Amino acid sequence: MITFLVFLLCLSDSGVVIVDGVLFYGDDHKMRCFNTGDVVEIVEQIEDTVIVKRDSAVGPILNDVIVNFKEIIAEEHLFVFARGYFDEGEYKKSAKLLNLFIKNFDGSRYCAEALYYYGLSREELAGSFDKSDSTPDFLFNEKYNIWYYSGEAYMEILERFSESTYASKAVYRLINIFRMRNLPWNDSVQLIQEELRMWQDFDSKYKNTDEYVLVLLEIGYINRVLFEITEDLDYRTDAVKIFQEIFDTYPNSIYSAQSRLNLHEIKNGKNIYKY
Repeated sequence: MITFLVFLLCLSDSGVVIVDGVLFYGDDHKMRCFNTGDVVEIVEQIEDTVIVKRDSAVGPILNDVIVNFKEIIAEEHLFVFARGYFDEGEYKKSAKLLNLFIKNFDGSRYCAEALYYYGLSREELAGSFDKSDSTPDFLFNEKYNIWYYSGEAYMEILERFSESTYASKAVYRLINIFRMRNLPWNDSVQLIQEELRMWQDFDSKYKNTDEYVLVLLEIGYINRVLFEITEDLDYRTDAVKIFQEIFDTYPNSIYSAQSRLNLHEIKNGKNIYKY
C-alpha cells in the first residue's frame, strides 16, 4: 500500500480549491480547512471524491470544490468561477483565482479578459489595503493619503494583447491610475494638461469603444478645471463643445443628462474645482 501511494504521488496533478470552508481530514488524523485559492496536490480521483495531499497528509475532498489544472475543461471551469466572484463583489477571491488562471493558462483565449478583471480586482482591494501587508503592486500617494493599484495587469494587456478589445479598457484604467498617483493637483496646470493629453490621445485612437463617451466626459471636465485655474476662455469653449457633442450624440442617456448639467453650470458660472 505504501509503495502504491508513493507511485500515485509521483504522478500527481495539482488543483485549486474554489470555495471557502472545505474541511479536510488527513491520514495524520488532523482536521484542516481549505479556502478559495488554496492549491493542493491531487493524488487520485474516485468518482465524486478527490484524494489530495497537503502538508504531507493525504485525504479526500469532494470533486465539486476543486479545479484540477489538468482537466479538459479546466480553463473554462476556473475562469467562470473567478469572474463569478468578481461579479459578486468578492474581489479577494476573484483576484486569487484570476492570478492562478493567468499563471497556469498563460496562452488561454481568455487571458486578456482575465488580466483585465484581475486588475479591477486589485484596484478594489487597494481601497481597503492594510499597509502592514507586503504587496508590491499597491502604491501609496502620501499627499492624498490613499493606496492605489500599480496597473501591472493593464500594462501586460497592452504589451501582449494590444489589438484586443481590452486594450482600450486597459488604457482607460491606466489614465485613472495616473490621476490617483498625482492627486491632489494643487493647481498644477502642467500636470493637468498632461492628463488632458492622455485623454485626447485616447479620443483619437479608441473611437467606437465602450469607454469613448466616458473619455469625452473626462476631457470636458478637465477643460472646465483648466478654465477655472487659468481663466483662459479657450478651455471654456472646448468644454462647451465637448459637452454639446455628447448631448447631441447620446440623446436620452445618462451621458446626455451629465452633459446638459455641465452646460448649465458653465453658462451660470458655477465652479467644480475652485469653490
